[in-house]
Formats: sequence, structure tokens, C-alpha cells
Amino acid sequence: MNDTNYTRTFLKYSFSTDEVISLDKKNHHHEINVLRKKTGDKFIVFDGLGNSSLAQVIEIGKKSFYIKILKAYPPSKKEGVDIDLGQALIKNDPFNISIQKATELGVSIFTPLITERVVVRRKDPYQVSRMAKWQQTAQGACEQCGENWMPRINEPISIKSWAANTNSETKIVLYPDAHNKLSDIEIKNSASVAIGPEGDFTDDEVAALSDCGFIPVNMGKRILRAETAAISVVSAIRYSTKEF
Repeated sequence: MNDTNYTRTFLKYSFSTDEVISLDKKNHHHEINVLRKKTGDKFIVFDGLGNSSLAQVIEIGKKSFYIKILKAYPPSKKEGVDIDLGQALIKNDPFNISIQKATELGVSIFTPLITERVVVRRKDPYQVSRMAKWQQTAQGACEQCGENWMPRINEPISIKSWAANTNSETKIVLYPDAHNKLSDIEIKNSASVAIGPEGDFTDDEVAALSDCGFIPVNMGKRILRAETAAISVVSAIRYSTKEF
């Protein structure tokens, strides 16, 4: 079987050739009950930091699942524009779509943004579970698309704090009333992109972003949903820099 035909599993572990690893209960369930792995089966493991290896199942028990690392692949290099995507918090399903597709398109950092038109509880009892869900979504996207680098997903932060601390060479904010189109902007080696919530950013927020070096741009006359905008802008950046 060609190595590209193997299933892929994220393994937060520093693995090395000939090492035998006992998978945790969560991975045990996924490999046995979802992927139907059997003794002797081979698959790819990756650590989200560019490293990947070919592994083989060597033992399956009621409470045990052991694999052996057969060979290590050369580390994957990060390629293309380094993209820091700031996405205003929106409804769960669309937000998860944004994370999934942004991961597939190679975004390096994904930051949930708290804006004036986003309703957020001061103490969100579900924040830990939401972060875990976002990580799981990104993990699944990497497993599916063959990406060995997991994006860093930050905890929600105010848009002004994020804008003041991002240091990309190119900074853009999607804004329907902007005079510049995205295609007017020269994208350099790194880019920070701000995407608003339903109802978009307020004028004061756009002004604050502009003060931090962000250039307001539009993506034509169509009003895009936030998750569609995320897919569109990252794809457009990849195309404009000749990655596609």
C-alpha cells in the first residue's frame, strides 16, 4: 500500500523509530471502533508539529492498544504565507466550520475574537469544553487533509488586544464599506486577517484596527457569511501568492 493511502491519527507524543506506544483510552476507542483497526494494520501518526511516522498495530486487548513506530518521515516544512486568522465568535456550527476549513487551508493561528456585536458571558462555564471541541475539530481536519502542522487555537480575546499584539507584515480587515478590494493588497510573507460577526464590525472597531495597521478591504458586493468569508479570504491569499 502506498503511504498516502494509510489513515492518519494525531498523536500528541514525541515518537521515535522502533518505539512501542500504548495509546490512551480515547485513541483506543477511535482506532478500534471507528477505524476498525486490527493487529498488523499500519497507519500514519503525526504530532501536529510537522513530524509524522508510519506505525503498526502490534497488540489489541480489552483495555490495551499497542502500536510500534516503523519508520519516521522527514519533518514537514511550513510552506506559504503564515496566516493569523482572527474570527469573531459566532454560532457554534458556523464557527466550527471556520476552524475546520481554515485548518485545511493551512492557517497557522486561529483566534476567536470578542467584539461589540458578540454576546459573551463574563464567566463561561462551557469555555473549557468549547476549547476542547475547537482543538478536536482542527485535529480531525489535519487527519483528513494530510497536514502535519496543527494551528494554534487561542482562547477568546478582545479584538483590540488581538490587533495590538499581532505582528504580521500584512494586516487586513474584511469590511463591506471599504474602498480597497482584497486584490488591491500586496500580501507579504505573513498576514493577519480580521473577520467580523453577523452585523460586522462597528465603525469604532474598524478605526481601532486601522490604528494598528490593518487595511480595510472588501470582497466584492456580495455579503458573505462569516464562515464563507474565512474560507474565501484564506483561499484568495493562497491564490494571490501563487500557492494554488
